[in-house]
Formats: sequence, structure tokens, C-alpha cells
Amino acid sequence: PRQGCGGYLTGSNYTFASPDSDKNGRYDKSLNCVWFITAPVNKVIKLTFNTFALEAATTLQRCIYDYVKTKMARATVKLMFKTVQEIPRFYRKLYDGDSENAKLAGTYCGSILPAPFVSSGNFLTVQFVSDISLEREGFNATYTIVDMPCGGTYNATWTPQSVSSPNSSNPDVPFSTCTWVIEAPPHQQVTITVWALQLLSQDCDQNYLEFQDSPESNENPGIQFCGRNASAAPTFYSSMRTAIVIFKAAVFNRSSRVGFTYQIADCNREYNKAFGNLKSPGWPDNYNNNMDCTIILTAPQNHTISLFFHSFGIEYSSECRHDFLEVRNGSGSSSPLLGVYCGTLLPNPIFSQNNQLYLRFKTDSTVSSRGYEIVWTSSPSGCGGTLYGDRGLLTSPGYPGTYPNNTHCEWAIIAPARRPVTVSFYFISIDDSGDCVQNYLILYDGPDANFPSSGPYCGADTNIAPFVASSNRVFIKFHAEYAARPSAVQLTWDS
Repeated sequence: PRQGCGGYLTGSNYTFASPDSDKNGRYDKSLNCVWFITAPVNKVIKLTFNTFALEAATTLQRCIYDYVKTKMARATVKLMFKTVQEIPRFYRKLYDGDSENAKLAGTYCGSILPAPFVSSGNFLTVQFVSDISLEREGFNATYTIVDMPCGGTYNATWTPQSVSSPNSSNPDVPFSTCTWVIEAPPHQQVTITVWALQLLSQDCDQNYLEFQDSPESNENPGIQFCGRNASAAPTFYSSMRTAIVIFKAAVFNRSSRVGFTYQIADCNREYNKAFGNLKSPGWPDNYNNNMDCTIILTAPQNHTISLFFHSFGIEYSSECRHDFLEVRNGSGSSSPLLGVYCGTLLPNPIFSQNNQLYLRFKTDSTVSSRGYEIVWTSSPSGCGGTLYGDRGLLTSPGYPGTYPNNTHCEWAIIAPARRPVTVSFYFISIDDSGDCVQNYLILYDGPDANFPSSGPYCGADTNIAPFVASSNRVFIKFHAEYAARPSAVQLTWDS
């Protein structure tokens, strides 16, 4: 860039100003300068304008002539100037991030001194633009690197570690959102338990605590909590090695607080939710030897659980004496046994009789295999529910057996954002007279039955083209008033 017009800044503090190449006390014309500022991890950038005098806004209070913009990101602050002959305007922009594609934090012009600004992460971008006329004195700004008031990047270990939000907002470094990124070693996951949740507002748009999987994971949607009941927030398990915790405090006072404990997750899990994904430890790599893991699934009251196997590979032995997956109807090791599984044959779906399932995964000291990949959901009717993930399958109740009379199922498939869903008809045999009125299957291109549909389907058609949705959501309705002959449905999806 032109001398003094932008650049990369990494020092602990620095003062920069609008370029004035002819030293006449006014900034140059036709500039487009961008500064990129980078702070160390777990630090933020405080930007203070010492002087500020740019061409004024329009009568509509828009900064379209000369202005400064700021944008934020979690790793750097950048500021750079570049000569552009065609730009007929003056302004300055601030971006909360490491590029001009980051979140726009503010656009400033005129002669009112902007308030000090603190980035949300360790990146900040400052852009200054001037047009071909009416130069003024410009700006002078200083940035300093300060400690992040909350949030940061941390490594999970086997020892539990606690984190909490500040008890009150530091006026020198205010905050409205805290983001913690927690990483476990490769092939491990993170578990998070909330021990404090004191938020002023019950409105989750204003104040919330959110758990997310890493951006590269496609397994779990974000989970938000608000209010004052820490026990209402179930234990969170990441699908991969990274977990993200976000605390938003748009309405904050001294009593507002969140606190949680994080550590490497062992293989014993308890899930209290309506749907989810299960993978053997180490997936997609082989599981370890000498494991003995218990998993308890608890759906809402009056729901029953449907367990669908997408992939399966456990060391085979007679009567599954070496490595095995055991499933019981209930919450304990003495609950009624539903099945013991090993080998490579994909198990049939499992349907609980109540709102809990108990799984035990045990391995010996010799052979290991890839393990399992399971999608599960629940519903009050014993059929249907929400299925989240980048791929999976679903079946009619009792599959591969015949579904009962008066069956009605509604499934909502949710794939990761920007991943259109494709549903394939693996097996369909729906007993019907041929008009698809009493017994049918319908797919909708969207989250509910108000969206365009495909179908109805009935009979025993094995040559149906895959259903390709326009988005990451598909709604499926299966209705059967009777089944006088063997009938069942199995669909698979990917995205």
C-alpha cells in the first residue's frame, strides 16, 4: 500500500492516522486504506480515536463520502489504505474481524469523536475511504492489546476445569458476548456441565448460553438456554474434538452469571433430549480395546425412542462374547434386554417401550473394529420425530416386520446448513388399493407440510427416483390405516 495507507499491525500498541502526503494538515484524496490488526490468542483490541474530522454525512445521515469502517474477528485487527481513483466518497469503516468480510462494527464520518471500541476477538480491521473532493483534518487513532474480559481458547484434559463469566462488566473493556473454544486431543470429545445460570432476562434473544459443535462437525445443532435454572441445561457432549460455548448478555447486571465445567469426555454418557447421534469412541477410526461404556438415552416423558443404525462393525464372536453392543429397554443394566449385537450385519431398528434406552458397549483386549454410527429420535406416538445429521435412515414401526394398523408417523429431517437433503427409497411396500388414500407416504420440500410435496406413494414400487430437496430440511408423512399383507418402509438420506 501507499506509505501510511494501511498495513498489518501486530505490536502491543500503535498510533496511526489518515495519510497526509503533502503535509498540508488534510488527508489525501481518493484513498482506500485498510489496517489489519492482530492480537495474541485470548487477547482483544481496544481502539481509541484521539482526533476525528471527516467530511460530514449526507442529509439522510449516511456516511457515503469520507468515512471510517471497523470490522471484528477472533484473531486480528487490520488497517490499510490504498489509492483508488474511481471512488467518489469519504468515510471510515471498522470491521470486527480479520478482513473486510468480517462483521461490520461501525461506519463513522463527520466531526463527532467515535467512542472507544473493543473487538470481540483478536482480529480487527479498519478501513478509511476518501473521495475526490473536500478533504478535512482526518483522524488519529491508537490501539492497545488488552486481556479478553471473557472467552478464549482452552485445552480440555481429563481433569475438570471451571470457567465463569465476569460478575460485572468492566467499563474499560465492556462485553456483550463471550465465546469459549474448547479443544480435546485428537479422537477425543469434550463434555460440558453447567453449574451456574443466572440471567436477568428470560428472553433467549437477549441473554443466553449456547453450546455448539465445531464448524467442521455436522452432527449437532446449537443448544441454547436462558433463565436461572442451571439444572435445566443437560450435559453437552461434542461430536468431535472441539466444543464452542457462547454467552450473550445484551441485558446484564451484577447478578448475571454463567459458569460451567469442561473436560475430556469418557465413554459413559447420559443424553436427556428428544433426538441425537451416537458414535463409538474414536469414530471414524477403530475403537480401543478393553472398553466398558454405558450410554443412557432419556427422551421427554410419554415419548418412545427409535434407534436407527447407519453403520456397524464390531468384532464378531459366537454369542458376541468378545466385543458387543447391548441394548435394553429402560435405564439400567437389569432392564429388559432388547438385543446384543456384533459382527458387520447392520442391526434392525430398535423401538423402545418407554422413554429410556440403556446401551452398553464392551470390548476385549484383542481385535478392534470401526464400531457403530447411530441416529436416534423420539415421539409421543412411537413413530416419527426429528432426525439431525448429514446422513441417516428411518423406517416404519417394527421394521422389517409389518407396521400396525392406524400408524401415523411424521419425521423432520434437518441436515447441516447449506447442505440440501437427498432422500432415497431403500424399501417401500405399502398395502393399499392403489389410490394412495388410506395408506401413503408423502415427502415435503421444507420443514413442514405447507411446502411443495412429492407423492403420495403406495404399493410396492422399488424404482422410485431419489427425492432431492432444495434445502437442508425435509418433512415426511407416513399414514397407514391398515396392513392386510406384509408392509414396511425404509428410507435413507444424505446431504
